[in-house]
Amino acid sequence: MATTTNDVQLGQLEGELAAAGIDVTTGIGSNETGGSTTIHTYDSDGHIVDLPNAAQTVVDAHVAVAPVDPREAVIDGMDLSDSDKQALKAILL
Repeated sequence: MATTTNDVQLGQLEGELAAAGIDVTTGIGSNETGGSTTIHTYDSDGHIVDLPNAAQTVVDAHVAVAPVDPREAVIDGMDLSDSDKQALKAILL
């Protein structure tokens, strides 16, 4: 079982676990209780399964990065002043 009290981005963490050689081919999920988040995986039938103990090191090192709205990257790439970009983001995002 892997637990944390930090913020978690599941998609990002799943990639980090896979890169560490931990089998997450069936995906990962989480359950929050009392300020703690438990991270788990699934078996081939979709039942919740604890991650191996080695996953705790990866979970401990995980620093959640908020996903970036792809529209923001488009606005940032426009030939506009910074103030115009900020104004456009305020309207669209």
